[in-house]
Amino acid sequence: MSEPDRPHDATLPRLATEAPLARGAVVASLSAVVFGFVFLPQLLGLALAGLSLARRERAGRAPALLAIGISLVLTVVWGIVLALLLKWWATSR
Repeated sequence: MSEPDRPHDATLPRLATEAPLARGAVVASLSAVVFGFVFLPQLLGLALAGLSLARRERAGRAPALLAIGISLVLTVVWGIVLALLLKWWATSR
């Protein structure tokens, strides 16, 4: 189907165009699953989500809050993992 033939629902928000900061916050927060041990993705996700909420991006509130939740949970998880690894390393010497 070509673009004019496709039905378009104008009521559905477009996250990519209306809330780029919120989308970036979710992507950064999810990248913390792999790269979270350096805590940079979590901080970036929190910062972008905060900016998205401060700018009051339309359709960006839910993804920004999701990014905040993911960042906080992954920060705690990576903190526990690193603490356990440090404890194991200290006791194995």
